[in-house]
Amino acid sequence: MRRIIILLTALVTVILLLCSCGKVNGYRKKDLVPVSETAGTSGIQVFVVDHNEGKDITVKIKNFSNEEFLYGEYYSIQFYADGTWYYVPEKEENVVHDLAHELPGGMSDSLTYSLAPYGGKLNPGKYRIACCDIGNKKNVYYAYFNVTDNGRFTWEDVEPTGR
Repeated sequence: MRRIIILLTALVTVILLLCSCGKVNGYRKKDLVPVSETAGTSGIQVFVVDHNEGKDITVKIKNFSNEEFLYGEYYSIQFYADGTWYYVPEKEENVVHDLAHELPGGMSDSLTYSLAPYGGKLNPGKYRIACCDIGNKKNVYYAYFNVTDNGRFTWEDVEPTGR
């Protein structure tokens, strides 16, 4: 009886280890952190307008309000799996300029964000870039895109034509 209990304990331990070492969307489960930030509520919209395969992604920021919008260069890449958004694990430190940009009401601007901190390559799946952050994970805006099985980036042209 004692041998059976020891065998069952060992079997359960092995199963738990295998489950915790699994992968989600090609990323190690143990490296995944669910997104914890506050989405912006101003009259701002962001969307992907270009990318340099494996190097960077360019986002257009459009201010639909009449007020000036202050935004920063902090960003993260996130992916969607199992009903949850997760931060893509960084492979190197993500360094940005710690400064604020001003965007007058009714105007637009664009920023290009490096994919180098994420290894330059994203696994196939549904993604978004969280940007315009000033470093406090508040007032964050999202631009959505997909990475196909062959590594191509795709996104919908979501730029509105009017207010």
